[in-house]
Amino acid sequence: MYKKYIEKKILKIAIGPVFDEFGGVSRHIFGINKFSSHKIVEVPSKFVRIVLNKNGRATWLYRKFRNRVRLSHYDIVHSHVDPWFVNLCRLSRTKNCKWIHTYHTLYFKEDYSNGLKMWQEKINKGLLEIASQADIKICISNWLHDYLYKEYSIKTEVIPNGFDLDECDKANPERFIKKYNLSDFILYIGNLQSVKNPKQFVELAKQMPKNKFVMIGRNLDEAHLDREYKVLIPKNLILLNEIKHEDTIDAISACKAFIMTSKREGIPTALLEAMAMGKPVVVPNHSGCKEVVVSSDYGFLYKPNILDDLVDKTQDAMGSNNIGENARKRVLKEYNWEVIAKKIDSVYESCAGKLQGMKD
Repeated sequence: MYKKYIEKKILKIAIGPVFDEFGGVSRHIFGINKFSSHKIVEVPSKFVRIVLNKNGRATWLYRKFRNRVRLSHYDIVHSHVDPWFVNLCRLSRTKNCKWIHTYHTLYFKEDYSNGLKMWQEKINKGLLEIASQADIKICISNWLHDYLYKEYSIKTEVIPNGFDLDECDKANPERFIKKYNLSDFILYIGNLQSVKNPKQFVELAKQMPKNKFVMIGRNLDEAHLDREYKVLIPKNLILLNEIKHEDTIDAISACKAFIMTSKREGIPTALLEAMAMGKPVVVPNHSGCKEVVVSSDYGFLYKPNILDDLVDKTQDAMGSNNIGENARKRVLKEYNWEVIAKKIDSVYESCAGKLQGMKD
């Protein structure tokens, strides 16, 4: 009777924060919202996000308001990254409201040429000192799971990031080619942060002048790249800065190969999407990228920071045949949100079971 009750109960879950429509963490939360069998409420809601984006001061006022009201009327609160929201979930936890936290990654000073900034140190502190107090802790990658346990004795359950198969299957390469007048290109998706290592992609483009390269992401324009990395943009490299998510998906479907040059990753959504669309991928042989690609059966792993090896692997990717098909099969089995959401729902239900036991 007890088990039957738990299976039928639809839980109300507050998840967040979502202040931005872009980025891997936001896409992760949207995936949970879309595919979970429970009632997921994004915090802030989409309507509130629109209001906040029109007024810079409004975000500060919203946070202050939410700190007073809290989220204790939900069955579960589920935090991601932001130390403000992590602490809000801690304060919202009661005997009737459980707290789950998901670890995506940490900031490592060796990944940044000038060390970590104050806001990055603050996030790390919140994740290690506050998020570690959550009732259940999830980690999206095996390497981070091992690191957290070895270095900080933080025990987590590994449930990887996922991708939306429906979005990938609806991607239209011709739509992107027509809209941006770009075809037969090698693609990078990221941002300006040094952990994403955009400079190495620029250097790759310089080494392969006969090929067309495209970079998509926030602040990826000539002015920002020159100011941050002192690089000259070659003529065969096109910078699109940040574009709509739908256009980004179309860009992946239109590319000849997908490249990641990151110094460290959790489980990157864009990589999963590229593999789901059968694209040959080239990624560094470490962290979450290696975890997804695994071996030469599913993509091309290059030696980190070795430009010549990156060039060689990119040239190999351009001439590959069935590797994209193998990659698609792998991510469909392991990282499809329809599969991942069931695992997260199982954690929610486990949490609810503990909560019901306390009530009884």
